[in-house]
Amino acid sequence: MSTIDLTPLRKQFPALQKTINGRKRIFLDGAGGTQVPQRVIDAMCDYFIEMNANYGGYYKTSAATDEMLAGIREDVADFINASSGQEIVLGPNMTTLTYNLAWALSREIKPGDEIVVTRLDHGANIDAWKTLEAFGAVIRYIEVLSEDCTLDYDMAARVINKKTKLVAAGYASNAVGTINDIKKLARLAHDSGALMFTDAVHYTPHFPIDVEDLGTDFLVFSAYKCFGPHVGFLWGKKEHLYRFNPYRPWPSYDKVPQKYNLGTPNMEGFAGARAAIGYIEGIGADYGSKFKNSFKNFKKRMLDLKTGMAAIAEYELGLSKLLMEGLKDIERVKVYGITNAGIFDKRCPTFSFTVKDMTSEDICKKMSAEDIYVWNGEDGLGALELVEYLDIVKIGGLLRVSIEHYNTKQEIERFLEVLGEISM
Repeated sequence: MSTIDLTPLRKQFPALQKTINGRKRIFLDGAGGTQVPQRVIDAMCDYFIEMNANYGGYYKTSAATDEMLAGIREDVADFINASSGQEIVLGPNMTTLTYNLAWALSREIKPGDEIVVTRLDHGANIDAWKTLEAFGAVIRYIEVLSEDCTLDYDMAARVINKKTKLVAAGYASNAVGTINDIKKLARLAHDSGALMFTDAVHYTPHFPIDVEDLGTDFLVFSAYKCFGPHVGFLWGKKEHLYRFNPYRPWPSYDKVPQKYNLGTPNMEGFAGARAAIGYIEGIGADYGSKFKNSFKNFKKRMLDLKTGMAAIAEYELGLSKLLMEGLKDIERVKVYGITNAGIFDKRCPTFSFTVKDMTSEDICKKMSAEDIYVWNGEDGLGALELVEYLDIVKIGGLLRVSIEHYNTKQEIERFLEVLGEISM
């Protein structure tokens, strides 16, 4: 297990304190949406009391809202090491932001242009780009190596070519936890004159992100998978944000990044997201000192954000190893994805598996009766093309357990105990 103990942070999460029939609920469903610390709830309530107004007005609450929206852009820029808050587009979630960007790209698509996606991805990062087929684009796939659910990079080098307009890939799989080599894919894309789009929704709550080092052109994530409310963020290199012409009301309005907004933002949600990023900063300040040498180019707040995520990653690694060891001991369980703990740096703490002769729905309902919350995957956990490729749908789909830093050793052990009982 990790030498870092983040369990004291649990007291900041009200949902983790609630008991049902004398026992606390065990949330192992973070990949579908994380719990939030009290400061996020407080920030949203404070917004409604102190500054609830539309943006762009000349009175105090509207001006305060403008300041808050500018603040969350700067917060996100610090969190992912973007050069400016002007590179941060606000939106409701990753899916909406991705579709909006795809539609903006449609203005530049010519018949025969190719878009490369991966079989490993969430449907939002496949189907959004498939809309470009209506404009003449050809969709090509990077396939998955079935033995460990990693991408076939030799195939990627063959598929990405001079016809490629954009490569879209997830930073980490929300279904099987695989971390993709975005740097390699970005190099292949740029060598062919293509853009790189990265879906970081599932990576963001587990590891530090540095878009300057990553080499991608766009990166998107959602706050509700990262201890915040239901809002999302798109980072894009400024030259690309200026270049594209998104569909929008008042098309003559051309200010970046605001021209990418569709409708009034979720103000209270972005106020809560600011608090969620502040929470991660606090983890760095309290637990991140041992990681500072890994982030020598960062100072002050940005350093705390990086070391906070590094502390989370180390703590979760210990829980991942404990879970994997336990799953291997249950005879009827088959885990999909990387199972060798020696290379767990290539996966995030999300584990999906099947239990022979049981559906994921059956297991979830039995777990819920024990107040253990895990996710059923009859629809592929959003990664339908992957589970169809692996031929899992017909046996009831994947059961997904997704660890967050607010989980504990005791919770993992309790889950394994119950799984062992119901799978006998």
